Amino acid sequence: MDTTVPDESIDIICKTQGSQFFDDVIGHIEDIVLSEEFQVLHNNFLEKYWHCIEDTEENKLEYMDIFQEYTNTFETFLIQQLCARIPDFNMRRFEQELEENEAFDDILSSGEIIELLHSFNSFETFKELMLDYRRTKEGHMEHLNTQILVTTPYAASDSTIPIGIVEDE
Repeated sequence: MDTTVPDESIDIICKTQGSQFFDDVIGHIEDIVLSEEFQVLHNNFLEKYWHCIEDTEENKLEYMDIFQEYTNTFETFLIQQLCARIPDFNMRRFEQELEENEAFDDILSSGEIIELLHSFNSFETFKELMLDYRRTKEGHMEHLNTQILVTTPYAASDSTIPIGIVEDE
């Protein structure tokens, strides 16, 4: 019995021209954000303003000016880079796909790239980014190495524990 399916009957589900465009844009954004040029720009901004944002309920008026500068600087940089990398890049199309397609919910709810993008238009996300940087600068950020315990496997440390299969005598 032949169980192969002819090529013409295979349908690709959830892969539209729109989602391919979205995937391409996200891929380029990842490349841009990981680039040295972006990292230097971002670190310089954080260095310039980390001491201005305080971890209090009250938001000072100057925070909004800093947020506006952040948004303008990084949105402009990102759009310029995307236009250079994708000749037919259309920001409106990208925004529309972000808003309309529920298939992107998983992508939008996690990931550092998406969180960084969200910081461009969400003051609360921006403030948390700045406070994380401040905590790191002041040495108050909990590091992952305090959460990990490294041990030696029993087999390597105790020769009385049998390793492998025991043969019948």
